[in-house]
Amino acid sequence: MPRNTSATPDRSGRWIVSKFGGPDVLKWDIWDPYTEELPAGHAIVRVITAGIAGTDNLQRVGGYPDPRCLKPGFTLGYDFVGEVVTLDPLASKENPLSVGDRVMAMFGVGAYATHIILPAAELIRIDSADDPIKVSTLPLNYSTAFGMLKRAVTNLVPGSSILIGSVSGGVGTAIAELVRAFKMDLKMIGTCSPSKFEYVKSLGVIPIDRHAPDLVDQVRALTGGEGVDVAYDSVGSEESIQRSYQATKKDIRQVIVIGAMSEISTDGSGLRQNELDPRTVVQQRLHSRVRLWSAIADYKAIQQQVWLEDLQAILGKVRSGELSPTIAKLFRLGDAVKAHEYLVSGTNVKGKMLFVVDEDLATQHGL
Repeated sequence: MPRNTSATPDRSGRWIVSKFGGPDVLKWDIWDPYTEELPAGHAIVRVITAGIAGTDNLQRVGGYPDPRCLKPGFTLGYDFVGEVVTLDPLASKENPLSVGDRVMAMFGVGAYATHIILPAAELIRIDSADDPIKVSTLPLNYSTAFGMLKRAVTNLVPGSSILIGSVSGGVGTAIAELVRAFKMDLKMIGTCSPSKFEYVKSLGVIPIDRHAPDLVDQVRALTGGEGVDVAYDSVGSEESIQRSYQATKKDIRQVIVIGAMSEISTDGSGLRQNELDPRTVVQQRLHSRVRLWSAIADYKAIQQQVWLEDLQAILGKVRSGELSPTIAKLFRLGDAVKAHEYLVSGTNVKGKMLFVVDEDLATQHGL
């Protein structure tokens, strides 16, 4: 087995959420995937790179509405790039794969590990020449962003304007980079902290202080007094949703809410309202022309072929060099607690965070 970047580099394992709480609830578990009975149609994949995302915060504190995350004992990790090492004989009926194939997937859980067991139907084969660092950003962040631009709204045509909340984060950065890579010709305004203004400008976005009391007035001033066509909100608080709504055009306004980050305590140790599911809380704040949108529930699950085609189109832009996903920071798999502390602080996060699980690849990147 190739060496990995965990605390047990010659042994396989995974990070377990031992209880709901802050970053220190993550515990390393030595685990041999080959001792488990492989379900029909499943595969064992050696993880090469794994994504780190805001959704991991919600899962860790017990606020994510997925049956697999309702009780501690599960492994975080929404998406990954890996290598197929074992295939159940029935797997080829679900997906024409072979042992040794490079793959990517957005499975929702399980990727903070050296290996993952999942249905072969979830795996998307990529070329061995594809950069696993760049490709690992695509299943969650960049496909979510593309879906928000192309599938979640109906009125984005060339010349339209958008407001991107938390634009310096993983999904916000992806939106801006996809607009340019696909030449969508959209006017982009984004909210962030002043320390990130220069970074946001480099993405082709006009930055606005996310705490500015006159945020709505600034957006209107930048759009001839009308407001934007669409606003994307990743915070999900009542105040944030209301400001996003007020910043849109009166007659065609659309607000797409994609997160519930407001429901996590500032120190990342838990939920603000433990008795309520954050998604339910956000649902209560929605009203006409404001929609809660999920990359899995509203995109991958019900438009699977569309999602796959969109993902391949994004991958094509990476291969052509027209899209080079921004990486905020790379971590060794053994640094999961540190990575989550970094994720909670958000101070220096500009783009996508990743684990590099393969030791040789980590060495190439100076980790």
